[in-house]
Amino acid sequence: MTPTQHYFPYFFHADKLNKDLKSFGLSSFSAINSNTQMAESLSLTKLNSKDTILTIPFGTTLMVEGEKLLYWTTDYDTLDITQAQLKNLEYSSGLLNQKIDIRKFSIGLNNLKVNLDLNNFVTYLRKEDLKYEQEYYERFVIVIIKNQHLNIIPFDRFNKSGGDYGYVWPATARLDTTNCILYGQGMRMSDFTIDLNQACL
Repeated sequence: MTPTQHYFPYFFHADKLNKDLKSFGLSSFSAINSNTQMAESLSLTKLNSKDTILTIPFGTTLMVEGEKLLYWTTDYDTLDITQAQLKNLEYSSGLLNQKIDIRKFSIGLNNLKVNLDLNNFVTYLRKEDLKYEQEYYERFVIVIIKNQHLNIIPFDRFNKSGGDYGYVWPATARLDTTNCILYGQGMRMSDFTIDLNQACL
Protein backbone atom coordinates (compact mmCIF):
# COMPACT_ATOMS: atom_id res chain seq x y z
CA MET A 1 0.00 0.00 0.00
CA THR A 2 1.32 3.43 -0.87
CA PRO A 3 1.76 5.94 2.00
CA THR A 4 -1.00 8.04 3.54
CA GLN A 5 -1.60 11.29 1.68
CA HIS A 6 -2.58 14.54 3.40
CA TYR A 7 -4.51 17.24 1.57
CA PHE A 8 -3.78 20.37 3.59
CA PRO A 9 -5.77 21.49 5.51
CA TYR A 10 -8.92 19.43 4.83
CA PHE A 11 -7.70 15.83 4.83
CA PHE A 12 -4.86 16.48 7.19
CA HIS A 13 -3.83 14.37 10.18
CA ALA A 14 -1.20 16.32 12.10
CA ASP A 15 -0.52 13.49 14.57
CA LYS A 16 0.15 11.00 11.77
CA LEU A 17 2.39 13.42 9.86
CA ASN A 18 4.36 14.41 12.96
CA LYS A 19 4.86 10.77 13.88
CA ASP A 20 6.40 10.21 10.43
CA LEU A 21 8.57 13.35 10.77
CA LYS A 22 9.77 12.70 14.31
CA SER A 23 12.40 10.12 13.33
CA PHE A 24 14.07 12.85 11.22
CA GLY A 25 14.11 15.31 14.11
CA LEU A 26 11.28 17.32 12.53
CA SER A 27 7.79 18.48 13.37
CA SER A 28 5.04 20.55 11.77
CA PHE A 29 2.40 23.08 12.75
CA SER A 30 -0.34 24.97 10.95
CA ALA A 31 0.11 28.72 10.48
CA ILE A 32 -3.20 30.44 11.21
CA ASN A 33 -4.42 33.53 9.40
CA SER A 34 -5.24 36.14 12.04
CA ASN A 35 -8.19 37.51 10.05
CA THR A 36 -9.94 34.30 9.02
CA GLN A 37 -8.66 32.16 11.91
CA MET A 38 -8.10 29.39 9.38
CA ALA A 39 -4.96 27.49 8.46
CA GLU A 40 -3.16 29.17 5.57
CA SER A 41 0.08 27.17 5.41
CA LEU A 42 1.95 24.29 6.99
CA SER A 43 5.34 24.95 8.58
CA LEU A 44 7.98 22.28 9.06
CA THR A 45 10.50 22.86 11.83
CA LYS A 46 13.14 21.02 13.79
CA LEU A 47 11.83 19.44 16.99
CA ASN A 48 11.40 21.92 19.85
CA SER A 49 11.85 24.87 17.51
CA LYS A 50 9.48 27.36 15.93
CA ASP A 51 11.92 28.40 13.21
CA THR A 52 10.38 27.36 9.90
CA ILE A 53 12.65 25.52 7.49
CA LEU A 54 9.97 24.65 4.92
CA THR A 55 6.56 26.17 4.18
CA ILE A 56 3.87 24.19 2.41
CA PRO A 57 1.00 26.31 1.08
CA PHE A 58 -2.75 25.87 1.45
CA GLY A 59 -4.25 23.35 -0.96
CA THR A 60 -1.15 21.18 -1.22
CA THR A 61 -1.14 17.38 -1.05
CA LEU A 62 1.78 15.74 0.74
CA MET A 63 3.10 12.42 2.00
CA VAL A 64 6.17 10.94 3.65
CA GLU A 65 7.70 8.04 1.76
CA GLY A 66 10.84 6.49 3.22
CA GLU A 67 13.35 9.30 3.78
CA LYS A 68 11.65 11.80 1.51
CA LEU A 69 8.72 14.17 1.64
CA LEU A 70 6.70 14.62 -1.53
CA TYR A 71 4.32 17.54 -1.86
CA TRP A 72 2.41 18.68 -4.92
CA THR A 73 -0.28 20.87 -6.38
CA THR A 74 -2.44 20.28 -9.40
CA ASP A 75 -3.82 22.76 -11.86
CA TYR A 76 -5.56 22.13 -15.16
CA ASP A 77 -3.33 19.62 -16.97
CA THR A 78 -0.33 20.40 -14.74
CA LEU A 79 1.23 18.48 -11.89
CA ASP A 80 3.82 20.40 -9.84
CA ILE A 81 5.78 18.03 -7.54
CA THR A 82 8.54 18.82 -5.05
CA GLN A 83 10.69 16.17 -3.41
CA ALA A 84 12.47 16.98 -0.15
CA GLN A 85 15.10 14.81 1.49
CA LEU A 86 14.05 14.86 5.12
CA LYS A 87 17.58 14.36 6.44
CA ASN A 88 18.73 17.51 4.62
CA LEU A 89 15.59 19.58 4.80
CA GLU A 90 17.34 22.72 6.08
CA TYR A 91 19.41 22.90 2.89
CA SER A 92 17.88 24.06 -0.39
CA SER A 93 19.97 21.47 -2.20
CA GLY A 94 17.72 18.86 -0.60
CA LEU A 95 14.76 20.02 -2.75
CA LEU A 96 13.97 18.82 -6.26
CA ASN A 97 11.03 20.07 -8.30
CA GLN A 98 9.38 18.99 -11.53
CA LYS A 99 6.34 20.25 -13.41
CA ILE A 100 4.58 17.74 -15.64
CA ASP A 101 2.22 18.96 -18.36
CA ILE A 102 -0.03 16.00 -19.14
CA ARG A 103 -1.30 17.60 -22.34
CA LYS A 104 1.86 16.16 -23.87
CA PHE A 105 0.75 12.63 -23.07
CA SER A 106 -2.04 10.34 -24.20
CA ILE A 107 -4.51 8.33 -22.16
CA GLY A 108 -2.87 5.08 -21.07
CA LEU A 109 0.79 4.21 -20.58
CA ASN A 110 3.47 6.76 -21.52
CA ASN A 111 7.22 7.06 -21.12
CA LEU A 112 8.20 9.93 -18.83
CA LYS A 113 11.58 11.50 -18.14
CA VAL A 114 11.44 12.29 -14.45
CA ASN A 115 14.19 13.54 -12.13
CA LEU A 116 12.31 12.57 -8.96
CA ASP A 117 12.15 9.28 -7.10
CA LEU A 118 8.53 8.33 -7.83
CA ASN A 119 7.41 4.74 -7.39
CA ASN A 120 3.65 4.16 -7.64
CA PHE A 121 2.96 7.84 -7.05
CA VAL A 122 -0.78 8.43 -7.53
CA THR A 123 -2.96 11.54 -7.69
CA TYR A 124 -5.79 13.19 -9.64
CA LEU A 125 -6.05 16.21 -11.89
CA ARG A 126 -8.25 17.67 -14.59
CA LYS A 127 -7.31 16.91 -18.19
CA GLU A 128 -9.15 19.47 -20.26
CA ASP A 129 -8.88 17.72 -23.64
CA LEU A 130 -10.78 14.60 -22.57
CA LYS A 131 -13.63 14.03 -25.01
CA TYR A 132 -17.10 13.38 -23.66
CA GLU A 133 -20.50 13.61 -25.32
CA GLN A 134 -21.75 15.98 -22.66
CA GLU A 135 -19.98 19.30 -22.19
CA TYR A 136 -20.77 19.43 -18.47
CA TYR A 137 -18.97 16.16 -17.73
CA GLU A 138 -16.02 16.43 -15.35
CA ARG A 139 -12.63 15.70 -16.90
CA PHE A 140 -10.66 14.20 -14.05
CA VAL A 141 -7.97 11.60 -14.58
CA ILE A 142 -6.03 9.36 -12.22
CA VAL A 143 -2.29 9.79 -12.70
CA ILE A 144 0.12 7.03 -11.68
CA ILE A 145 3.88 7.49 -12.00
CA LYS A 146 6.22 4.57 -11.54
CA ASN A 147 9.87 5.33 -12.23
CA GLN A 148 10.02 6.40 -15.90
CA HIS A 149 6.41 5.53 -16.77
CA LEU A 150 3.24 7.62 -16.58
CA ASN A 151 -0.22 6.07 -16.65
CA ILE A 152 -3.24 8.34 -17.28
CA ILE A 153 -6.63 6.80 -16.51
CA PRO A 154 -9.96 8.62 -17.10
CA PHE A 155 -11.88 8.99 -13.85
CA ASP A 156 -15.54 9.38 -14.80
CA ARG A 157 -17.09 8.63 -11.43
CA PHE A 158 -18.65 12.11 -11.35
CA ASN A 159 -20.30 11.60 -14.71
CA LYS A 160 -22.20 8.64 -13.31
CA SER A 161 -23.01 10.09 -9.90
CA GLY A 162 -23.55 13.74 -10.75
CA GLY A 163 -20.63 15.85 -9.56
CA ASP A 164 -20.88 19.52 -8.71
CA TYR A 165 -18.16 21.34 -10.66
CA GLY A 166 -15.75 23.24 -8.43
CA TYR A 167 -17.50 22.01 -5.27
CA VAL A 168 -16.85 18.26 -5.30
CA TRP A 169 -13.47 16.82 -6.24
CA PRO A 170 -11.16 13.88 -5.43
CA ALA A 171 -8.35 14.74 -3.01
CA THR A 172 -6.26 11.86 -1.64
CA ALA A 173 -5.40 8.38 -2.86
CA ARG A 174 -3.73 5.22 -1.63
CA LEU A 175 -2.87 2.46 -4.05
CA ASP A 176 -2.89 -1.22 -3.19
CA THR A 177 -0.17 -2.18 -5.66
CA THR A 178 -0.70 -5.92 -5.18
CA ASN A 179 -4.38 -5.93 -6.11
CA CYS A 180 -4.45 -2.73 -8.21
CA ILE A 181 -7.13 -1.12 -6.06
CA LEU A 182 -7.24 2.61 -5.36
CA TYR A 183 -8.75 3.95 -2.13
CA GLY A 184 -9.77 7.58 -2.36
CA GLN A 185 -11.21 10.48 -0.43
CA GLY A 186 -12.62 13.69 -1.78
CA MET A 187 -14.17 17.01 -0.90
CA ARG A 188 -17.88 16.74 -0.11
CA MET A 189 -18.06 13.17 -1.42
CA SER A 190 -18.06 9.69 0.10
CA ASP A 191 -14.87 7.68 0.32
CA PHE A 192 -14.50 5.52 -2.77
CA THR A 193 -12.71 2.41 -4.02
CA ILE A 194 -11.69 1.82 -7.65
CA ASP A 195 -10.53 -1.49 -9.10
CA LEU A 196 -7.93 -0.36 -11.62
CA ASN A 197 -7.31 -3.93 -12.87
CA GLN A 198 -5.07 -3.73 -15.93
CA ALA A 199 -4.51 0.01 -15.54
CA CYS A 200 -1.77 -0.56 -12.96
CA LEU A 201 1.81 -0.40 -14.15
